[in-house]
Amino acid sequence: MKRTRILYGLVALLLFAAGACGRSSSSTSSDSESKSSGGNNSASSSGGGSLASGGFGDIEKVCGTGDAKGATDVGVTDTEIHVGTITDKGAQIRPNLNAEMSDAAVAFAKWCNEKGGILGRKIVVDDLDAKLFEYGQVITTACPKEFALVGGGAVFDDADNGARVACGLPNIAGYVLTPKARTADLQVQPLPNPVYSAQVGPYKALDALTGGGLQYYGNITGALATTQLVRDAATEAVELSGGKNVYTADYNPQGESNWAPWIDDMKTKGVKIFEFVGEPVNMGALQSAMVTAGYSPEATILTPNFYDQKYATESGANAKDTYVRTSFYPFEQADKNQATQDYLDLMKQYNPSGKVAALGAQTISAYLLWAEAATECGSNLTRTCLIEKAKVTKWTGGGLHAETNPAQNSGGACYTLLKVTDGSFELVPDVTKPNQGIFNCDPGNIVTLQKDYGVPR
Repeated sequence: MKRTRILYGLVALLLFAAGACGRSSSSTSSDSESKSSGGNNSASSSGGGSLASGGFGDIEKVCGTGDAKGATDVGVTDTEIHVGTITDKGAQIRPNLNAEMSDAAVAFAKWCNEKGGILGRKIVVDDLDAKLFEYGQVITTACPKEFALVGGGAVFDDADNGARVACGLPNIAGYVLTPKARTADLQVQPLPNPVYSAQVGPYKALDALTGGGLQYYGNITGALATTQLVRDAATEAVELSGGKNVYTADYNPQGESNWAPWIDDMKTKGVKIFEFVGEPVNMGALQSAMVTAGYSPEATILTPNFYDQKYATESGANAKDTYVRTSFYPFEQADKNQATQDYLDLMKQYNPSGKVAALGAQTISAYLLWAEAATECGSNLTRTCLIEKAKVTKWTGGGLHAETNPAQNSGGACYTLLKVTDGSFELVPDVTKPNQGIFNCDPGNIVTLQKDYGVPR
């Protein structure tokens, strides 16, 4: 029972991390620039290739033939490059957890190999299933076999006790979760998730919408240390933005049979802007109870894991004034964004039974960055070279998401909000006031957190 409760809380934290990016306070720098095979890969780039020609989004050429040779490092031969994608899809208490990440990896490799691989070397994706509680064993197996970890993530990603770094295994991550893992070496995050900074743009937008509602901010999260850490960081971010926390509460991560006490407390405290850190099933139950009680906050803000069609379909009618934050171009707007359409087409053509989801798109961003770096290394394809070349200063996954700075572990200031409306999600530019495409990228959207969250700054 204890493990189950830990799981649900960490899943919520994991999914909160998906797309929740901010600027790091790190002073690390890199001479690397935004790269593609022959061009700039920033959000403002024009052109790009097509899936049929080996391009993706605004990247003209990702994969192709070549004459790279040599058994240059672990997992590399004249003809193959072995990489591992970690998920927890074999977890008995939560089957298929993050399976969309391995689904995306399979699709990417099939497509890339069809176009010639990485300068002629074929990608071999090894499915590394941590099954929730076997992360340490998976790393032990991967160290002498895999050239790198690419595009994956696991709930207990600090359970190897530093073994990945000790054996020199790079990680071009789909996501990293625990604070210890987020600050580990030999790692590049295409979608950085730094510990000591926070994205406050969405709070400011809803504060303006509600006429100062951030002075009456409240939140609820699962009664676990991990999700409480997320809650505490959010509370500090709100306060650093001039807001005031008037209500904080915990709930059983496995769900509550009666949400009325929480709703009564929120109403008594006058909560106007409400944040829920958890899973859609619990939020759906809470919002249903709000309808029964005849009360709802003026605005509700949700973490990126709520960008889930099942939540919109099942809870949309009860999701009054509810907004989901994200830094990805929404799937509903794919006809207006080539990279988003390319992800959907990639899955449809190369892994049609695979799941399409936000974490799958994060995996594709990681594989694109890995492929760009590996191509630059050529016949000098070593783990050291890979990490060096992957530390680019501008990255959008070919246009899948707002610009990040992997070299400095900075997610940048850009965000957008999706409003839950009639069982679907829609952009709300009147609320977010975008200044770069669909995104609001005001530098003031980022704050540096001051409290101690358990790892060095």
